[in-house]
Amino acid sequence: MTGLRLPSSLKSIFRLISPVLATGLIIFLILYFRPSEKSFYFHVKKGESLYSVAERLKKLGVIKDVRGFVVLSKVLGKEKKIKPGWYYLNTGMEPVKILNKLGRGERVRVKVTIPEGLTIEQTASILQERAKIDSSIFVSLCYDSSLIKKFGIEGNSIEGYLFPTTYYIPLGEEPAIVIRDMVKTFFKKITPYIPDIQSRGRTLREIVIIASMIEKEALLDREKPIIASVIYNRLKEGMRLQIDATVQYALGEHQERVLFSHLKVNSPYNTYRIKGLPPGPICSPGMKSLEAAIYPAKTDYFYYVAKGDGSHIFSKTFAQHMRAKRMVRRKGG
Repeated sequence: MTGLRLPSSLKSIFRLISPVLATGLIIFLILYFRPSEKSFYFHVKKGESLYSVAERLKKLGVIKDVRGFVVLSKVLGKEKKIKPGWYYLNTGMEPVKILNKLGRGERVRVKVTIPEGLTIEQTASILQERAKIDSSIFVSLCYDSSLIKKFGIEGNSIEGYLFPTTYYIPLGEEPAIVIRDMVKTFFKKITPYIPDIQSRGRTLREIVIIASMIEKEALLDREKPIIASVIYNRLKEGMRLQIDATVQYALGEHQERVLFSHLKVNSPYNTYRIKGLPPGPICSPGMKSLEAAIYPAKTDYFYYVAKGDGSHIFSKTFAQHMRAKRMVRRKGG
């Protein structure tokens, strides 16, 4: 029986297609059956030896040979350049790429937004939660006299100078570096205003203190210059500022309502008891509050009362103020 003969043109096509199909099949099998790569966070501890890092990488299945990894690091000049911190690695990375990543300090960065009006402790809590910054060390450094002096800040803490904005922070960054960056941002923002502050006969310290009170008292930006005017008017007349936010700060914990008993707290921050400004800021103010402290509105107001919707009623006299308070109470403010 005679076999079926294919035309020469079809034979040529099959000769071309077969290698392509074979190559495709090989690629498919390689991709399908190769072990899947796993990505993970890897923490290089401060002061950790390269050998220790290599041993942990081997246990995670990232490298096969600890000694070879260490020798490679010496050849590449990376042995003493490994930077501590959190890194994003995967099990398919080549040793050279890992060493380059660790040597360049290509750490995982996280977006952290610090809102206006937070204290040192509140800021530290957010940084701990979102960026693995040691909050206890952070707080301790904010009260470190040598660090405060280094930044040229008056007072006994960095309260008020941790500028509120969005930062991209390496996961587990050293607290001192985070503080440095936040304070550096504050001075970068405020420096253009220094000539105006000085021309108005104020010090930067006074502006930060006043701005911190404005930040806590005003919810609406449009009211901040008006509240600033009340503060300046009362200071000029030698009146106690009687700002509830300073009492909250003196108490050390937030109260839903400031009660009459709270006003008796014995603290230099209690502006119901002391005359003039408190000894330091009560939070970190944002730019709008700082600008309000530098450029207050010109008013005859000496009093204000919260309406309950975020706004205030401003008054020139004590009698007007008392009427405003009664009106707010009647409306349930």
